[in-house]
Amino acid sequence: MANAHGTHNQKRWPRSMAAACSLLCLISAASMASPAKAGDKPAAPAPTATLHHPLDPLSEAEIHTVLTTVLTSFQTSRDLPKQSLTFPLMALADPAKAFVLAWKPGQPTPRIAEVQILHNPSNRVWLAEVDVPSRRILKLSLQPAGTQPALTTSEFADADAIVHADPRFRAAMRSRGLNPELVYVDVWAPGDEPLPAKLSAAIPFGQNTRIVRCLTFYRGAPVKELIPEHPQNPYVRPIEGIVVTVDMNARKVLSISDSFVRPVIQETGNKAVDVRLTTAPTKPLPSGDVKLNGHFVRWHQWQFYLSLHPREGLVISDVRFNDGNKLRPVAYRLSLSEIYVPYGIADPGWSWRNAFDVGEYNAGMLAQTLKPNRDVPSSAQFLDAVFPSDLGPTKDNPMGTVTLPAAIGLYERDSGILWSRTDPTSYDRDTRYGRELVATWNTWIGNYIYSFDWIFKLDGTIAVRTKLTGTTLNRGSLQQAEASAPKVGKDQRGVFVAAPYHQHFLNFRLDLDVDGPLNQAMEMEVVPVHSKGFSHAFDTTSTHLSNEGFRDVDPYKARHWHVESSTSLNPFGKPTGYAIEPEELAFPYGALDDPSLKKASFAQHQFWLTRYRPGELYAAGTFPNQAKRADGLSEFIKDQLPLHRQDLVVWYTVGFTHLSRPEDYPVMPSDSIGFRIVPRGFFASNPALGVSDLGASH
Repeated sequence: MANAHGTHNQKRWPRSMAAACSLLCLISAASMASPAKAGDKPAAPAPTATLHHPLDPLSEAEIHTVLTTVLTSFQTSRDLPKQSLTFPLMALADPAKAFVLAWKPGQPTPRIAEVQILHNPSNRVWLAEVDVPSRRILKLSLQPAGTQPALTTSEFADADAIVHADPRFRAAMRSRGLNPELVYVDVWAPGDEPLPAKLSAAIPFGQNTRIVRCLTFYRGAPVKELIPEHPQNPYVRPIEGIVVTVDMNARKVLSISDSFVRPVIQETGNKAVDVRLTTAPTKPLPSGDVKLNGHFVRWHQWQFYLSLHPREGLVISDVRFNDGNKLRPVAYRLSLSEIYVPYGIADPGWSWRNAFDVGEYNAGMLAQTLKPNRDVPSSAQFLDAVFPSDLGPTKDNPMGTVTLPAAIGLYERDSGILWSRTDPTSYDRDTRYGRELVATWNTWIGNYIYSFDWIFKLDGTIAVRTKLTGTTLNRGSLQQAEASAPKVGKDQRGVFVAAPYHQHFLNFRLDLDVDGPLNQAMEMEVVPVHSKGFSHAFDTTSTHLSNEGFRDVDPYKARHWHVESSTSLNPFGKPTGYAIEPEELAFPYGALDDPSLKKASFAQHQFWLTRYRPGELYAAGTFPNQAKRADGLSEFIKDQLPLHRQDLVVWYTVGFTHLSRPEDYPVMPSDSIGFRIVPRGFFASNPALGVSDLGASH
């Protein structure tokens, strides 16, 4: 199920790989290409595009410059490896916040790239900072032994080929009556389960070895024989009882756990069309109200800056609202930070499956091309993204880049009644019909697809919604019931498939700057008022949050949180503010000493508050893959620094407990979870009062 994106025929895959014989044909030009050497003459980079903003993502030419600068430095150094270098992650190092906020068009801006460099043979990782215009490495730091960046595209391909070539694997497939060539290998980060002590002692890097764990699914036919209109999704047909562990340093299979055999369902995952949608009788909304200039967006009173980060995905920066011809700051940077997905079945073949979908897979690199009338309406506008290939420049891809077309979508849509009132004497109605702006992207991480919508409303609200769809991670099942794994499918032979219960915890980093960077935080709750003769009175209490830390949602008290300006008051003498309002919730059921839950501390509490520090971007730390200790938010708050009149960052976690049902198979209807960022005393009155009446002409 390879999904080709962009230029140079560079292929991209999520966790999993297609059947081996078709896959190797597809990737021969990419993963088998040799990295460029110092003596090669790479294609000259195109002139750097004109910068519109200090946060403009790295261009194709800049990415090529960074790659060649790093490769030249390594190849000319006596102490650094010369070959087999890969680049799991590269992105612009954001300029200082104060510089960006003070920047004026035409002003020079620093262009510094942050690069991760992986050398699999020695199992070492370096972080580099590269000044792009001068082609200089400003800083190169070797990371501690055992540091593991996210899995890369080439590793997906390599692991698939290694598994398919292993005679033990092929024998295990044949023993099940399956053709090994038609088996789909799903490549996962290994989770927190250590290698067996005896196995670890027998390999050079021991428990620090860079490993992947591979699951298997049956495609049932060669990719070239599948009908594009009716794809056979392999996740529908799990091959249960087998897990393959691969040593990515030595490029070999370490172990195969073949614990039991269960029949494989023959469900295709398709159905004949029996619901035909008609084209909407009204024309789609025009895009004229959405002003897109490069990555800069204006829509009615809102303006902000969009980019796609290779790890976080969509990043929305410098968000402002035009209030009475004054551009008022609302947020400096809004983004997804991490996703944690634990599975709830007590089975040794499943206990390690606790995915960190952002930090272990670089979710932004797996962004899908958005399609009109599929992902977005036909009026949508799009932004492409350009990222480095993890292989760097090759003979087949001399620039060393991958283009993701239409990775960001931007569109306006109807939102129903914006506000309404009726005169009690004349019965005249005064009503406004609303619209909202949606900035969207989605990422394809193996069986799961996440679609993220940042929704800007005319009343000053920002709604954040995540849709979850794709295919449940399924399990071959027998007639008898299994705890935590309800049956969801059955074929004509009576073969069952089950979908184990699991959870999704999504953490968002919200660098709010309410009327400027100096802010304070407050928690509000509803409490009953015990007053004689009044049995249903209630009020609110407010508590200032004075230090870094975390708080829990309490729906019984309508608990929510305000970020307020420390410098601006509204006409009522109160600080101007925005509130974080909870919506869908989930609570982890894992034990508090579970290693993965320790890493995912953000899943244990919904609301976290820290001071702004430039390097703190990821709720589970920079390198959650195979991490031996907790990092991220639990470390960020250790000093419990005071927060009054400081630049604050909110980290908010939403969740979904997926109790699987037959209607989720073979493909899940979208579920939606989220929260809202709502003005709370930011405006003097309803900011949507001046919206025009679309019905006045009728």
